[in-house]
Amino acid sequence: MLRNLLAGLLIILTLIIFSCKNDFTPDENQFQDDPPPLSWTNKFFEPELIEGGLTRTILRTNDRQYWTYEGFTMWTAWGNANTPFVSRTVSMVKPSGYSGGGYGIVFCQSEHEINGVLTPVMLVVMINNDGEYLFGKTIGGIFVDFSWWKTTPYLNKRTDSANELTVFYDNSTDEFCIQINGYEIERFRDDNEPLLRSGKNGYIAVITPFDNFPVTGIDIYFMEEL
Repeated sequence: MLRNLLAGLLIILTLIIFSCKNDFTPDENQFQDDPPPLSWTNKFFEPELIEGGLTRTILRTNDRQYWTYEGFTMWTAWGNANTPFVSRTVSMVKPSGYSGGGYGIVFCQSEHEINGVLTPVMLVVMINNDGEYLFGKTIGGIFVDFSWWKTTPYLNKRTDSANELTVFYDNSTDEFCIQINGYEIERFRDDNEPLLRSGKNGYIAVITPFDNFPVTGIDIYFMEEL
């Protein structure tokens, strides 16, 4: 009798665990792109004016359609595609979401004809809450990193602490310079066609399979003088 009771309890416990796991498992991505797709959207980027002439843009979502096994990257951009890039300084904080999920800025975003097809391209610099950064270029939604995630001691890892990211173009050396919280940490060149020296500006964020939608989502604040 006791053995049967224990067996019954084990079955019930297994069903409960399996049910809970199903509730918090991301869906398979409906997109077939490899790597995960980059999706342009204004839906979740909500700008507002705050004191000091700053604009605060909030990205907040726990929508399960963007939570997949392959991950999902969303970005937005604004401005004139012919505007030369000079510099940007953005203060960012991510109080909610998986610590390793990247977020950051888009710049020099425009469209170029590649193999006869008008294709969106842009440069990207991202950080995460694990004290890492990366930079790269996307061509037609495919991310081509110049350098994968690197650690730096200059990033604040606390979820309630902001990090200031500055990127500027050094015309004398034809290099883009990355500064984090006032410290120069990296310079890179974009020597691959199409060469990017002008374009729109924007923001970017990654939803990872390690996030927990819909119980918790991602919550990111971008603060910039526009």
